[in-house]
Amino acid sequence: MSQKPIFVATHPRACSTAFERVFMTQRDTIQCVHEPFGDAFYYGPERLSKRFADDEQTRIESGFSQSTFKTVLDRIEREASEVRPFLCE
Repeated sequence: MSQKPIFVATHPRACSTAFERVFMTQRDTIQCVHEPFGDAFYYGPERLSKRFADDEQTRIESGFSQSTFKTVLDRIEREASEVRPFLCE
């Protein structure tokens, strides 16, 4: 079986969480990672969001201030060796 992750992206308000919940019930064969890039997007040094632009303290307290898109991808690859991941964004 391939160890390549499956990535699913939907537009907002598309009932994607309900769709994701179906896969979350298959924990023995599928690992579901909900919005894996959110930490890097909001808190990391490469952040694209302006939400916490003026709030360094919140970014540090989040525990994700050093999250980059590369570290997220590395984590997904590492966890993919355990079971076949199903990624929701």
